[in-house]
Amino acid sequence: MIIAAATLDLLPEALHLGGGGPLIIGFVLGTAFMLALRALLTRFGHGHSHGDGHGHGHGHGDSRTKVVTGVNLRLVVALAVVVLIDGAIIGIALSAGGAAALLIAIALSIELLFVAASTAGSTRAGGGSLGTAIGVGAFVAVMMPIGAVLGAIVFAGVSAPVLIAGLGFGAAALLFTAVAELLVEAYEIKESTGTIAMAAGGFLLFLILMMLM
Repeated sequence: MIIAAATLDLLPEALHLGGGGPLIIGFVLGTAFMLALRALLTRFGHGHSHGDGHGHGHGHGDSRTKVVTGVNLRLVVALAVVVLIDGAIIGIALSAGGAAALLIAIALSIELLFVAASTAGSTRAGGGSLGTAIGVGAFVAVMMPIGAVLGAIVFAGVSAPVLIAGLGFGAAALLFTAVAELLVEAYEIKESTGTIAMAAGGFLLFLILMMLM
């Protein structure tokens, strides 16, 4: 769903509005922002790169915390930031008007259900309690309405180049999350044809929504 939202809706919409330099700048800034965020989170919670901290008693506070709570801090924070950006994209679309806003809201809301559920499931799989899993899922989910309000306020009445750059930034963030975080995490848990089938199914669902709209 994330890949489809970026490639079938956000980028074409940005190109329709004019594309060009603002789109490239926004996309580059979005990619750089996500790379910087990932590097920061990897350095802060580096236990993730050592088998998620299992069996490595090297006295790292981050690893011990992760084992106790079952929370993949890097994944949760990265997803929370991207869901915040998702909400901002909805806010941008609403500010711009048009039917695309409804499609984006529906698609990203469906995506949010799976992201929040998978984040909670990952927490449970890592040894976290049910309360922790629910809290983590809720934390990620609440970022969307917050982002929508902020996006609508910040991008209200902005010029077309700024709007295009914002769409490019959002598209880059969505693609980065799908490729560098969600798909990688899915294959780390269990590599199977089901993973590929679910990815294709999400893309197809978004395509069907586009045709219905």
